[in-house]
Amino acid sequence: MKILVTGGTGFVGWHIVRAAVAAGHEVVSLSRGVQRGAHVYPVRNVHIDLVRPEGLLEALAGTGGVVHAAGILRDERGQSLERAHVGATANLVEACRRAGVGKIAHLSALGVHAKAPSTYLRSKWEAERIIESCGISYTIFRPSLVFGAGDRIVTQLLTVCRYSPVIPLLGDTDARVQPIWVGDVATAVVRALSDRSTDSEIYELGGPESMTISDVVAAIRRETGRPALPLKVPKFLSGPLVRLGEQLFNQPLVTEEQLTLLAAGGTCDPNPAAVTFGLRMRALADVLVEYDAAAR
Repeated sequence: MKILVTGGTGFVGWHIVRAAVAAGHEVVSLSRGVQRGAHVYPVRNVHIDLVRPEGLLEALAGTGGVVHAAGILRDERGQSLERAHVGATANLVEACRRAGVGKIAHLSALGVHAKAPSTYLRSKWEAERIIESCGISYTIFRPSLVFGAGDRIVTQLLTVCRYSPVIPLLGDTDARVQPIWVGDVATAVVRALSDRSTDSEIYELGGPESMTISDVVAAIRRETGRPALPLKVPKFLSGPLVRLGEQLFNQPLVTEEQLTLLAAGGTCDPNPAAVTFGLRMRALADVLVEYDAAAR
């Protein structure tokens, strides 16, 4: 099958592309611009902004399935969460209808709701409604915190743990997430495109362990053997510090939107997806050693 993956050079999208190639599919990777993560042969790379989707219909020619993994974590210059998630999804769906695409696998997020505390989650909720009403077969996935070599949150915590005597813990560190390995996310999404029994289903994706951010830091400290001490920053200071970081840096270590997401938490029953798609369910502690290998 010919598959187009939006957000194909992002962290999760990159793994989805590789999983699709390994499964024998012809793959087109779509991204907004040229990035270092661009794929090599046999993957075809196309550079299209879904908000202004010139050339999208041509890229979809002959495509049997689409994985919609494109997204942003916060408002950016010239790109808001609303435009990137809602407007872009509407444009993609319209092009998929015109191109005769057979199925869409849509990557959403655990905790989406119309009245969610996070703009990110609300915009993802709206995107889901567009997918559900598009008239094309679909499967929706709602992952918890996705981890793996090359991610942002765990990689940043590892770096701080190695080079700093303390690890500042911002926001609500007691909220629980269920970290899921990016390889399992990629496996589920790719397999869903060929499995008609998953049509019109919504799968929540979580790993084998429910953890707080403090638990994540503890696992990292054990893996690195570093004595860096966790320092819990009071909530009334976390917000101002994060906002200052967003003003000073183009790529801040953490954003206010991410703090809101982490505070919302996200746990689920992982068994339906694990059984349906044959997931490996790798725990965070088992994968941490791979971060060093990827950095070399």
